[in-house]
Amino acid sequence: MIFSSGGRKVASILIVDDESPVRSLVRRCLKDLGHEIREAGDAQEALTVMADHPADAVFCDVQMPGEDGIWLTSQIRNRYPATAVILATSVSTISPSVSMRAGVMAYLVKPFSPKGLQSALTVALKWSDDAKAKGVKAEDVGDKLTDWLDSLKDL
Repeated sequence: MIFSSGGRKVASILIVDDESPVRSLVRRCLKDLGHEIREAGDAQEALTVMADHPADAVFCDVQMPGEDGIWLTSQIRNRYPATAVILATSVSTISPSVSMRAGVMAYLVKPFSPKGLQSALTVALKWSDDAKAKGVKAEDVGDKLTDWLDSLKDL
């Protein structure tokens, strides 16, 4: 996370979706919040972008040509354990319990509202900040994320 000249936190967000209109819509929604946005059209491109500019959070479609969002999530978990992942899909064929086991912060079904995306991103960025501060390692993400999400239920 970086800070703008006004002292406000600005997050680095990577949007991964094979559909350009979806990336554009998500970009506009998040850019209005002042975040730094990067985009990728598939999982392999996303890893290339992450290698040069690791993101605080990744918004990713589940179903894409080539490697899917679950595969990308596992790659991100291994390489960038403090990066929060938000998955989205137009079909509800993947259960949230499966995606949570993969280390996903939030799961959105398309079409989702800008408010739903912003809410998921708020929680995701809190995780990312906390995970960075605590030095979370890749092998600990699953348990740490589950514990962290459980702690939010008490708030």
